[in-house]
Amino acid sequence: MTSFYPVGSFDSKPFAKSTLILPAVSLGNVPQLTSDLLITSLGLRRIGYVGIGDTVSPFSGKGDDGEIVTGGLEVYGNEGSELYVIQQRSPTLKTKKDEHVELIREFIQSSGFGVVLLLASLDAANQDDAQLLTPHQRILPPTSSPHPILQTLENTLPPLQLSLSTPPSTFSGHSETSSSVYPPFLPAAGLTRRLLSSLQDSQIPHGSITAWCVEGDNSGDAISLAGVVLRVLGLDEHVQLTRPKSWEGLFGTVDGWSGGAGQDSELYG
Repeated sequence: MTSFYPVGSFDSKPFAKSTLILPAVSLGNVPQLTSDLLITSLGLRRIGYVGIGDTVSPFSGKGDDGEIVTGGLEVYGNEGSELYVIQQRSPTLKTKKDEHVELIREFIQSSGFGVVLLLASLDAANQDDAQLLTPHQRILPPTSSPHPILQTLENTLPPLQLSLSTPPSTFSGHSETSSSVYPPFLPAAGLTRRLLSSLQDSQIPHGSITAWCVEGDNSGDAISLAGVVLRVLGLDEHVQLTRPKSWEGLFGTVDGWSGGAGQDSELYG
């Protein structure tokens, strides 16, 4: 099954053994904003699509350079690059969750990516006292690959360890810690758990970087998470983060009567 549709004459052979950044639609859209930052800061261009966009809400708009962007899964990179970034601009359809996860898994496996870094945001209301000073944590499968990037991830961030009640759908009469099962229950992280499970079942080298946040102006959370990603990739000393043009007015202008939310406050108080 063909799941990747290239733009122009792009050859997908360089995908093999390269690194893929995969944002999971989750709280505050922090992973998507982080992908925006990485795409702009690394000078990546759209090189293709995963699927035909039938697993997400229909959406289209104009990008920073006047190009058409869609709600489907867009892949960004450069010819011969060793790093690629997926961007998803609209939520997954509730009736298409399984198909969406399978689409991503099939693309990753058939392309032969060397390692996948999954980005997710978590509801900060579930932080415990020990985690207030650790906004970013890692999730690695029990039998992690010796891939250098995953080793760097393990050495850079502490593991996600948080006592959470088992979700109602799998309640078994007792509580489990997030580190006792894989994938762990992840509050407000969307399809992250399903994606991790799918990658694990397919024996695809992978890991996840999580960011605690609350909904609001999450640009700062994205900048912080992007910095962590660059550090794990060993690019933090070579890349300066640049805000995308599309972020202008992202959370309203700053010239409203409130001095903060701007036009949104004018409209909604």
